[in-house]
Formats: sequence, C-alpha cells, structure tokens
Amino acid sequence: MNDNAYPFDAPSVDVQINARPGGENPVIVTHRLRKPTLVELLDREKAINLEIVEENNREERIVTDDEQATCSLWDKIILQVKGYKGIPDFRALTEGEKLTMRAGHKKTAVLAMYAGSAQVVGDDDEVSLGANSWTIRQLVGPDQDKPLYTIDHILREPTESERAKFKRTASKVSFIRGAKRPRTKIGADLKAYVEMYDLLVTDIEGGTVKDKPFSQLERGAFIAAIDPTWKRIIIQTLMNALEASLLD
Repeated sequence: MNDNAYPFDAPSVDVQINARPGGENPVIVTHRLRKPTLVELLDREKAINLEIVEENNREERIVTDDEQATCSLWDKIILQVKGYKGIPDFRALTEGEKLTMRAGHKKTAVLAMYAGSAQVVGDDDEVSLGANSWTIRQLVGPDQDKPLYTIDHILREPTESERAKFKRTASKVSFIRGAKRPRTKIGADLKAYVEMYDLLVTDIEGGTVKDKPFSQLERGAFIAAIDPTWKRIIIQTLMNALEASLLD
C-alpha cells in the first residue's frame, strides 16, 4: 500500500496561513478543521449570492458574495488553532473568540482545505467511438509542482441519459422580476455532482479509508468518506473533458 496515500476519512485537516503576507517576516498560524458534511456544504451554497446584473445593452456585471457563507461554515467546522498571540499550541476557541476571528482568516482557511487541482491523464493517441474509462488525477496541496498527495480517480464515461440529467440538475438559473435592472441569479447543485461521482467511480488509487485502499473496502463505505467538494472537482474536470473542443 502507498505510504503517502491520502486518508479520506482523516478526522481533521490542518491548514497554514501567513497572517502577515506584506510583512518583512511571515507569521504562520494554523487552523485545524473537520471535514464538513454534505448538508453543511449545501447550506453554504444556498447562502451564496451570485447574480448577473445588466448594466446596459452592452455591459453586464457579476455580483457575488460568498464571504459570509464561508465564515459561517468555518464557525461550524473549526476545531482548534495555534500560532496566534497567546495561543502557541493547538487549542479550541471560545464562542467569543470565534466571533473576533478575522473574516479573511476564516475564508482563507476554508479555501485552503481544498488547495490543489485536477486533470485528465492518459496517453492514448486514438479515441474510440464508444464510452471510455477516464482517469482524473487530483493533486492535493498548495504547491502543484510538489503536491502533498496524488490521487487517481478512475470513472466510467456517463451514458447519454446520465449526462442529460446531470446538465438539467447541476446548475439553476432564475430571473429576478421587479428589479430596477434585469438580474439573473445563478446557483449550483452540489448534490448533483456528488450523485454523478458516486455513480461513475470504479476505482481510486492513492487514497485510503480506514487505512485500506479502494479494492479492500466495501465500495459504498469508501466513497461515502470522500469530501463532497472533492467529488465536484473531479466531476467538473471529467465533464469539461467530455465536451469536444473545436479545432482552431
């Protein structure tokens, strides 16, 4: 088994923040957070406002505000911090201390939990007519040249009906009536990405649950331990790859 396999069921994640990015010397603080539940992530997405506002006949403006929703999620999943004045070692915060924590630190800590990228891997020179098996490589960590973990997600290609259903449910667009300027509200359904991932994944290399690889644990138990946000990143990468690009 790979000694550097990513533990999907780890009880917590430690992320480091430079609290003085413009200073002569960096000041590093650490936040220890637990993995959010699907319900908590859905609540965050519901609270995020993303709108397109028509300024005039030729110009549109994107309006978004996710800071409050992300800070609210941090309040729920923060376990301990260290590196702040008077907190040299990990300890839990009081409710009052949570209220005084900088919003920028909260948001950065949550986003840092998902630092990394995903890409399609494979060296086939030819493409078959029918469905393929796809390998999406996930690089975990802020430095993509030296990722902390490398995980390969192997997925089957979705059927035509599965793709159609996903496209219907993955995003929602609504038009706001009564506004002074035409406004379009855009929302994403995280649950659609989770359901698609759970449906398509056939193997996972480079990750463990209960210290066991995918092949040695019941499938449902393994994929249930994977963070919903990771699943969305993998499915976004797959679906983008499935959209054939026009040659220049």
